[in-house]
Parts: sequence; C-alpha cells; structure tokens
Amino acid sequence: MFINKKEVLLNINRIIFSSLDIRDVYQTMSQELSKVINFDRLSVTLITDDNNLYENFVLSKDYEYTALKEGVLYPMEGSLMKRVVQFREPVIVDDTSKGRFLTDTVLFKEGIRSRLGYPLEYKENVIGSVNFGSKRRDYYSKKHINFFSQIAPQLAMAIENTRLFNKTKEAEEKYRAVIESSPDIIFECKRDGEFFLMSPSVEKITGYPVDRFYNNRGYGLSLCHGEDQERVQREITQILCGSKNSLMDLEFRIIHKEGRILWLSIEVLPIKEGNNVIGIEGFCRDITERKKLEELKDNLIRDVTHELKTPVAKIEMAIDMFERSLKTESGNTHTRGFQIQDVLRNNVNRLKNSIKNILDMSKLESGMEPLKLSDISLTDLVKQIVNEMADIAGKKGNTLSHHLPSNIPFITADRDKIYHLITHLVDNAIKFTEGDEIIVSGRILPDSIELTVEDKGRGLEDEIKKRVFEKFYKETPSAYGSGIGLAICKNIIQMHKGRIWVESEGKGKGSRFKFTLPIKTNHSSGSTNLSGMTA
Repeated sequence: MFINKKEVLLNINRIIFSSLDIRDVYQTMSQELSKVINFDRLSVTLITDDNNLYENFVLSKDYEYTALKEGVLYPMEGSLMKRVVQFREPVIVDDTSKGRFLTDTVLFKEGIRSRLGYPLEYKENVIGSVNFGSKRRDYYSKKHINFFSQIAPQLAMAIENTRLFNKTKEAEEKYRAVIESSPDIIFECKRDGEFFLMSPSVEKITGYPVDRFYNNRGYGLSLCHGEDQERVQREITQILCGSKNSLMDLEFRIIHKEGRILWLSIEVLPIKEGNNVIGIEGFCRDITERKKLEELKDNLIRDVTHELKTPVAKIEMAIDMFERSLKTESGNTHTRGFQIQDVLRNNVNRLKNSIKNILDMSKLESGMEPLKLSDISLTDLVKQIVNEMADIAGKKGNTLSHHLPSNIPFITADRDKIYHLITHLVDNAIKFTEGDEIIVSGRILPDSIELTVEDKGRGLEDEIKKRVFEKFYKETPSAYGSGIGLAICKNIIQMHKGRIWVESEGKGKGSRFKFTLPIKTNHSSGSTNLSGMTA
C-alpha cells in the first residue's frame, strides 16, 4: 500500500482539474485512487444551502444495490456527515454493526463493515465530505487520513468550481430560454453596429433571419423607415456618447421583408466596461396592432364628427324655424309645427342610424367582434331575404326574385353578418330602382360561391365605381344615409376571406354588386337539401 504514492497523487490532481465538472472525471479519479486506498464504496456528499440536508453527489461501488443513491437528498440528523461537518475532522467507523450513525445500519446491510469520512473544506467552509467504505472491519487508519489530506483541498476546489459552473450553466440556459421564447426582439450590439446577441423573434417580426443581423453591421438601423432613421440613430448615438443613460419607449417604423410597414417600440441601455460605453442592449416590441387601434380611434372621432354635422345642422335649423313661427303666430303655425316635427324626426332617425353604422364599422375594423362561424345554406338565406323584402320592393313597383343553382354547397360563415350583407345590397338595389326587376343570382366556382345582386336602376360611372366602397362616400352628398353601408359590406367579405366588387355599364344601365365566399368542402352537395332553379 502507498507504493508509487507520489505518481498516483500527481495523476489524481491532474484528473481532478482536467474538467470543469468533477462528475465527468470522477470514475477515472476513483480508479486511480483505488491503487493506493482499498475501498468497496466511495462517495462524495455535499451539504445543501440550509445545512439540513446532504446530497450523494457522486458514488462508485463494486456491488449492485444500494439504499443511499446518487443524486438523492438525505437528512443530516443522525448521519456521519453531520459529525464530519460539525467537528471539521475525519471520522472513522471501525465496525458498522456497532456504529452510532443511522447510515451505519444501512451500509452494514449492504456488506460495508468499516468507514472513513473526510471533510472537504473550501475557503474555511466545510462543503461536504469524501466517504470510503470497506467490506473489512477495522480497515481505515491514520495513514489513509494522511494520504487523503494531500488530495482533499484540490478536490474541494474542483467540486466548488463544478457548483459554480453548473449555476452559471443553469443561468445561461434560463437566459437562453427566455431569449428564445420571448415575443420581443432582445439584442446586444457593439459600438460599430455588430450584433453579438439577437433573439430568434426578429425573424417573426421583421421577416429577416437572425444571421442577416449577425453578418451585417448596422443592419437593424437599415430597416428603419426613411423618415425615422435619422431620429433613431441620433437617440442611440446619445446613449453611446454617454449623454443619455437610457432610451425608453422610442416609437419608429420599419419596413418588413414583404414591404409592409410595422411600428416598433425600443428600449435601450448602455453596456459599460469600466466608465466606457462599449455597446448597447435592449429590446424591441411590435406595437403595430396598438398603432392600428389608435388610428381607428382617431378615425372614429373624425368620422363621427363628419357624419353628425349635417343632421345636427338640420335639427338646429328646424328649431330656429319653430322659434320664428312662435314669434309670428301666423295662421299656419299648426301646419308649420308638423313640418318641423317631420324634419326633427327624420334627422333624429338619421343620427341613430349613423351612430349605429359607425359603431358597427368600428367593431369590424378593430376585430373586437369575432366571427360566429357555422355551416349555412346560402340558398335558404337568399330565399328568406327575398321573401322579407318583396313587399318593400313592390311599393316602388319593383319585382324581387332569385335564381340559384340547386347544388350550391354549404359555406362556413357568420350567418348574421352574411344576412346583413345581402340585405343591404338588396335594399340598395331597391332604393335606386323604379318599376323594374331586381335579381339575386349565384354560381359555383372551383373554390368559392359567387352571388350577384342585379338591378336595372340608375347605374354607376367609372369614377363612382372606384369609390363606392369607401367610408362615408355618397354619389350625392345630400342624399339620405350615412354612406357607410357598402364599406361595412366590404369589411364583412374581407373577414370571410372573400371578394366584393361592382359592375355597371354606366348611368341609367343598372348595377351588378358581386361577392364571393369560400366553399366549405367537407359537405357533399347532396347534403344541402336545396330546391332547384327558382324564380
């Protein structure tokens, strides 16, 4: 025993410091150690932060089953480990059958007859112990203690380095997980514009892959909208020069890879080395949807103001007329009162309709009102609308009919919104047609259904056709209505991934309002239970 001790010591020390994680080289170390110390069991146990538990950090043995397993936490109370830590000195158990520690009983059952526990100290703290076990009684002595004392300090240092390495590794993994899962762009950048950290979310937001930013200095700034680039660069330069300590919520536009404009909000902090700023770090958040909502809010205020001016002015005019009639007290005051009443009632109704339409439009544009999808039969819906509106059409001398093929399949759509769409188109046709025919017809395309509402009314010129779906556009500004109905129809179709347009050969030649809706393909045409061609 202890022959060639010096060579073994050198080998063990070399092995201990050959890896950042002692567990990677533990078995090799224990094999080398077995050349000078006989053991049937060797373990390293470490104290937890609260000093109440210890962990079997690593373990080697020459028998199969053990109750004291690697990687498991055990209570300090009643253990050999507690004695080693408490008195900061080695402890020998000559005979585990007579041992005073709880673990002696456990190891005795596994055939271990004697034990040695040696404290591991690092920077004046006991962090754990190395524990030898032999199947021979009275095996360990002071010679073993003296020999191991030459290895213990290096082993304690290596184990503490392993702990630090694992904590750093764990922190890096958590940091990496946060970066990789973050919906925002997290970045770190040198003074010269070279990125040394860019989160994967940059591709989802900008359309450009991460390596484009790593391989091109200043690439992030190059994506800025031309009108915002100088402002963003000026703010970042102030951080790099030290004249600003941070940059918070700077909003700017970028150009997406597909060419569309996005809004981002950026927060930036300096990266310092001593007193020198060597770069910047921060994150960018996509605020495009928020900007859209802000724009919708602004547009809503503008639209409401615009649309309510006319009826409010007429109500004021009616009130003025009423005041004048009261002052004159002429014979026709009673008749005049009914005229004023009609003006007030009509314009109050106009106000109510305008407000309802504006609110409907705002809900559609903001996405606040999601589609309530279900399987619907367009044929049944068209029949219902034609039956409901036939009398209204008849009052103007119009006939209202439908011509739909019998095999129109079901579609998946929001029934209420499609009902509103067709009803508005039919109502529009009735409004601009006198004593003629209005027809709702349809045809099946490869992947959609096309419906047409055709009238023989006043028709539309090319310039009007281009603008007819704009909000608040009216061919005649003084005409009744808000001018928002067709804009709502367009929004409904867009929400359903369809298309809407108008055809007309000009003034006096009628109009054909057409739209398409995608077909629901998982229904066979035979399951619709529709009637044939109907007039």
